[in-house]
Amino acid sequence: MWTRIASLVRVTSMIRALVDTNVLFDYLTGRDPYYAPARKLMIFANMGDYELWMSSSQVIDLISLLSPGGGIERTAAETSIRKLRRVVRVCTIGADEVDKALESQWSDFEDALVYQAAMSVGARCIVTRNERDYALSSIPVFDCDGFFKWMEEKSHLSYELVDL
Repeated sequence: MWTRIASLVRVTSMIRALVDTNVLFDYLTGRDPYYAPARKLMIFANMGDYELWMSSSQVIDLISLLSPGGGIERTAAETSIRKLRRVVRVCTIGADEVDKALESQWSDFEDALVYQAAMSVGARCIVTRNERDYALSSIPVFDCDGFFKWMEEKSHLSYELVDL
């Protein structure tokens, strides 16, 4: 039985998800009511159940959002990003992704770029708070709760947090 459970975890660890900036921001700022689902996303990624990704352009966006005044705020923002990097991998945005986003029919360039980043890393889905922003996506798009329902269907494991 233990071998079967370990096997299931290995299978699910191959799933890559690109996390939208809004989910990362909610997690880093503890923003309610979105913090708890974002935290859960990070916890299970840290356990190795799946891979979370963000693009290098999202790092720039997060630094800007977290440190509008620069100075000490920038240092705190960079510290937060360093901690986030323990769980979330970063992919680079290059000319191909930029060109594809520019040529796309997406109304929001940032969303188009996030989508192109997801495609470049072979993400199986995008996790966002605003699913409607990704209506043109060819891969599934979920909020955090939807992502866990999808993962439970794939892995037959429960992703409920238990208070200890």
